[in-house]
Amino acid sequence: MNKCISTLLFFTLCIAANAQNDSTATRTLGEVVVNAKGQIETAEKAVLTPTTLEKRHATNGFELLNVMQTPELDVSPRTNSISTKGGGQVVLCINGMEVLPEDVSTLRASNIISIEYIRTPSGKYAGKAALLNFIIKQMSYGGNVYLSASEGFAYKNGDYLAFTDFTKKQLTLSVAVSADWKHDHSHIEGHDLFRFADNSTLANSYSTDHSLRKQNSQSARFRLSHMGNKHQFVSYLNLTRQAEPSVETVTNNQYTGKYNLATTRTTTTNGKNLAPTLYANYVVWLPRKQTIDVSGSVEWGNNSYNSTNNETAQANITSKAVERNIAVNTSAQYSKSLNGSTTLSASLWHDHNYYKDTYTGTTEGQQRLTTNQTGALAQLSGSGQKHSYYISAGLSNTAVSLNNLHYNYCVPMAFYGGNYAFNDRQALSLNGYLTHTMFDPSNKNDMTVPTSFFQAVKGNHDLALIKVFGNTLTFNAQWGKSKASIFYNNYIYFKNIAHIFTADASTIYDMRVNDGTFYGNMLGVSYALSAFADKLRLDVTALEEYNVMRGNTYNMQRNVFRLRTSLAYLAGDWMFSLLYQTPRTDLDIREPFLIHMQPVYEMAINWNYKAWAVEFALSNVFSQFDKQHITMDYGHYNRNSWRYNEPKGRNINLKITYSIGYGKTKQRGDMELNKNINSAIIKGF
Repeated sequence: MNKCISTLLFFTLCIAANAQNDSTATRTLGEVVVNAKGQIETAEKAVLTPTTLEKRHATNGFELLNVMQTPELDVSPRTNSISTKGGGQVVLCINGMEVLPEDVSTLRASNIISIEYIRTPSGKYAGKAALLNFIIKQMSYGGNVYLSASEGFAYKNGDYLAFTDFTKKQLTLSVAVSADWKHDHSHIEGHDLFRFADNSTLANSYSTDHSLRKQNSQSARFRLSHMGNKHQFVSYLNLTRQAEPSVETVTNNQYTGKYNLATTRTTTTNGKNLAPTLYANYVVWLPRKQTIDVSGSVEWGNNSYNSTNNETAQANITSKAVERNIAVNTSAQYSKSLNGSTTLSASLWHDHNYYKDTYTGTTEGQQRLTTNQTGALAQLSGSGQKHSYYISAGLSNTAVSLNNLHYNYCVPMAFYGGNYAFNDRQALSLNGYLTHTMFDPSNKNDMTVPTSFFQAVKGNHDLALIKVFGNTLTFNAQWGKSKASIFYNNYIYFKNIAHIFTADASTIYDMRVNDGTFYGNMLGVSYALSAFADKLRLDVTALEEYNVMRGNTYNMQRNVFRLRTSLAYLAGDWMFSLLYQTPRTDLDIREPFLIHMQPVYEMAINWNYKAWAVEFALSNVFSQFDKQHITMDYGHYNRNSWRYNEPKGRNINLKITYSIGYGKTKQRGDMELNKNINSAIIKGF
């Protein structure tokens, strides 16, 4: 397999070198004119221009990007997600305004003029892997209506969305409502071995007799925006509700060793979350090329979680948690252009989070967690005819209070990046960062919650931040109807957070701790080809990973190769597509464990006609579940389990979309449905 990726690298580099010699003599940067090419490289960004054929076979922004085959991006229209092929986070914008994936999923493809792809985003987006800015048609008055419904017939689920907006002059009002539901039969089976502090052992062979998780969520957002010649104001009220009305798992267990008995274990849980959010952003453009950008948000959360564990011949374990939380986020940025090519900017932000959790049942207690994160960055950026760069540096201070314990973390931050366009077909970019990531608030906890008669989840009040250092180097080239991208990712997690299992004479404890360093390396080659009057589209991506964990508890490494290929054919109003991804065994650093994953098969048939679009999709039809084998020796816990994942197994989906626009021109407003829930509750199941 290593020979495969080496061959692809050699082939791509040779072709790219020839492409450079063919194009430099006839093309310049500066003001770009598109001549039968869908991607133009400039000093600061790549400009992607969709063709009439591509717009004809796409309903929204995600579908259009998928048809356009940008080799650096991994686009999934069915899950409304987008990332770089290396797994990096991509910021989404529409006409320069940041939006969420739901916005792009309702952005009509016919309204998109071009897409700006920035590989080294700066400013408040520094540290992100990339930024996509959809340039769409402006309007003086009018609006849009978007309706979609998706139904799953194997894995039972549904997703529904209704959106409308209206613009008159500079004022836009939009309303969006969504709902979804899932019935998930995923379960776990396996053979585990536990070692207690007195050197006794307990083996457990278990299989699932019944498992069903019911989930649903609803969101509504009301948004008002005003776009002036020298200012921009955006505000919205978002309401989100999530619920798990019923989760039940029945497991048959056979214990040997310390205890010799056969049991039936029934676990039931339920929970609900409610989170209203109020957001506002104001941008003003001042004389002498100055800009001030101020934003703020307030979110209030009300969360509850209940669980019961009933096992044969054992006492019942119950837990009830009620949480009240509040999050306040504020930020301000000032920038000034010193001359035509250099810009100086400064930014400040403060994020406040407060959680109050009350636990009753088998374990009782109360937790109060407060985090206050304050940061400041200064940035210098510039550009020339063929190059652009940015350098930013600053400090971040995080103050944490857990009950009567207080912690303070002050860490430096730095972000940097640059892009060089050899010509309008080839570019080289570097994106780097030195920063930190916050811990999950549910893991910084003083509580110990039992999960069985010999197991418990234990919070860690000493959990600290993870320091992260990373770099991504990317080379892109085009020739004829071909596109290629070669990239290398390197990242280091200092004080990586992982599970540690400890034991006394009767209980095994699972706790998250900062332990050791993780080193990640990824080399990737992606190639895209259009043929037969651009009706046949081929995309192939090869990835080679070498990951290492070094610490007091874990010393392990893993080399992984995977190949992903897709093929699409566009015929009239129809599009037929296939996707295949090879099986692999990954090192999951979050647990950690080794996980073997099955191959992925997907097929889709799309029909687009005027305002209507229909998609019929099949994936992994050979099995109801995606079977994943997980192995790991944690010392006191030797895991050997099989996870049967239904959402990633057999899927048969039908999606119907209706979208229209009216008015002088066709522009839709911005929709931001936020379905995330903020919570610090520690859960046993």
